[in-house]
Amino acid sequence: MSPDRPQAHESNPGQAGEGPLVARVDLSQLVANMHCLRRAAPGLGMLAVVKADAYGHGAIPVARALIAAGAEGLCVATLAEALELRRHGLQAPILVFGDRRPESVPVAAAQGIDLGVVSAEHLRHLLPLVVQHPVGLHLKLDTGMGNSGFQVGELGAAMELLQALRPHLRGVMGHYSDAEAPDGRIAANQRQTFQAGLARLREAGLAPPMVHHANSAGCLRGFTEGDTHVRCGIGLYGLLDIPQAAPAGLRPILELSAEVTRAVRVPAGTPVGYGSTWVAPHPMTLATLACGYADGFSRALSNRAWAGFEGGSYPLVGTVSMDVVVAVLPEDSPIRAGDRMTLLSRHPQDPNSVLQTARLLGTIGYEVTCALHRRVIRQYF
Repeated sequence: MSPDRPQAHESNPGQAGEGPLVARVDLSQLVANMHCLRRAAPGLGMLAVVKADAYGHGAIPVARALIAAGAEGLCVATLAEALELRRHGLQAPILVFGDRRPESVPVAAAQGIDLGVVSAEHLRHLLPLVVQHPVGLHLKLDTGMGNSGFQVGELGAAMELLQALRPHLRGVMGHYSDAEAPDGRIAANQRQTFQAGLARLREAGLAPPMVHHANSAGCLRGFTEGDTHVRCGIGLYGLLDIPQAAPAGLRPILELSAEVTRAVRVPAGTPVGYGSTWVAPHPMTLATLACGYADGFSRALSNRAWAGFEGGSYPLVGTVSMDVVVAVLPEDSPIRAGDRMTLLSRHPQDPNSVLQTARLLGTIGYEVTCALHRRVIRQYF
């Protein structure tokens, strides 16, 4: 091992006996992150995005913590996600972004779940159903994402249908495609488009009480003028990768640790993993960890990632298997079978942080945490 290996921070990844692979989630930091976002958008309601199992953090505990701390509502991608929240006793307002199935309307109405309206065709299909099954609707404007929502130019032709659904229109929403960009040019253009759409609706006498366009980055960067609510996701989990995030107080809330199942001294020439993509250049100690690509730890991290233990960082070598990875330890390492090593750190500067791992993969932090499989035990504190 090189003496100048990167250093990691230990943050109590867990005790032996908790299970071979544990994701620990700090709910107090989650709530702190929400308050940081609130300070950036004073006076606006907080709609917390908990889709995709709260980006892999666990939708039920996360939603409960956020609602208890004052979030005004929850947002999910599918009706099934909303119904899971209801089954676990969450009675807060819930918005489903874009479930277009006709059979969803009576179910949503019965459960007090709002639905997004994402196109003129969707609106036409909704009208007869909503008359029979009153449900709250949020009209989505396509301000630049290009994948769903009304174009501003389409609103005129849809106005008669919108007027028919006036009693059910609770909100107007949009979504920034690039609120993270330093110059803010694209976000400013999207904001102009959104305001133009709002103006068309208001000219026709349609003024739903909720207006929400900004995501976490839009919230921190002040792209919220005229809104009533912000709609935050990744910022709540402390994984917003913009310069304003850390000064605002946002911190990651998830750490993944794995049990060491074997620590053994091997001779030079020992191959590791499928395909023997790594061979020990000299005698060394190898630690096998109970984590693999079936747990959501990407095979593309083979021979590239790091594990942490008590302030040190140790390279993972060989091909990531379905259920195990292997770390190289220094000769004097105290690590033994039954100890735990950190595979995803909560400290952004660590080589195995979620964001650093995402950069190794050429992706974003969202994908790293969303990939964590259900067999990964979640613990909350």
